[in-house]
Amino acid sequence: MGYTHMKVVATRPSNVEALDRIKEAGHELVVGRDPGSLSREPFTEGELMELAKDADVLLVGQDLMTRPLMEQATKLKLIIVPFIGTDKIDKESATDVGVMVANSPTPENFLSVAEVTVAQMLNLVKQTKHKESELRAGRWGASVVRGGYLFGKTVGIIGLGRIGSGVAARLAGWDVELLAYDPYVTQEKANEVGVTMTDLDTLLADSDIVTMHAVANEETHKMIGEAQFKAMKPSAYFLNLARGELVDEVALHKALKDETVAGAAMDTFNLEPLPADSPLRDLDPEHVLMTPHNASHSNSGRAANLALAIDQILALGRGEVPEHVVNPDVMPNRRTD
Repeated sequence: MGYTHMKVVATRPSNVEALDRIKEAGHELVVGRDPGSLSREPFTEGELMELAKDADVLLVGQDLMTRPLMEQATKLKLIIVPFIGTDKIDKESATDVGVMVANSPTPENFLSVAEVTVAQMLNLVKQTKHKESELRAGRWGASVVRGGYLFGKTVGIIGLGRIGSGVAARLAGWDVELLAYDPYVTQEKANEVGVTMTDLDTLLADSDIVTMHAVANEETHKMIGEAQFKAMKPSAYFLNLARGELVDEVALHKALKDETVAGAAMDTFNLEPLPADSPLRDLDPEHVLMTPHNASHSNSGRAANLALAIDQILALGRGEVPEHVVNPDVMPNRRTD
């Protein structure tokens, strides 16, 4: 069944002009907040409910998609994000009420995160921030020599999906040992990217660098806490460019402050945007590298992600199932009118 006229609501699109394809296909487009808006505050649930009221499709960013919203938006058929993560969407409720949830996993998205992950590993190991601080303070040459090597180290990857595998592929040729923990990946599959599968305890104990790339769900919620940090080497570095929910942030702060681990790089946090009073902001910036959840962002990457999301919206209009539905159990009972 196709839909010659759908109401598509884009809550906060990165590029309004790119959405013209939706209008050209005969659909109505409503923009909740355009990229030039000065407001960076999240929408309230009431605001989102008003936007979703008569919508067939919601193209959303980091907006909370709750059961009450989906239940009152009786025409809603699809919630889609122009990136990979769908953890802000209550997918169980979406399945219950018949709403498809889809993401936009372009190579530009996950390979960008993989590249930034390797870059941050090097920044930590080479202590780039410290060297820059020394230069700005007027010191030069041998007085600023610090840092180590990546070669010969053991890198532990938690989650060997597209991003974790991308990190492993980019470290090929660096003469590092690659370990991974992922209960859903076989050793045969890991061999394709030169990785040895192991259990989490062994990975934490043996790795010089631990990098998170697991999916955020009930099973992985705060899977890294005080016990896990204590299991790591005091010289180890910890990276989380996946999801803030994977890590107990209080335990992370304590581990860094007490030097249980040597340093960290984070692109995701328990609360986003990172609160102004977050204790993480007070840690030594030479050893704690923080970025505002934009490791996947690039001009070309954002354009590709949005284009894929639009492709899937238009496919729905033609009566097709969007390519990247993440709650396939919805299909027998999905809304069609």
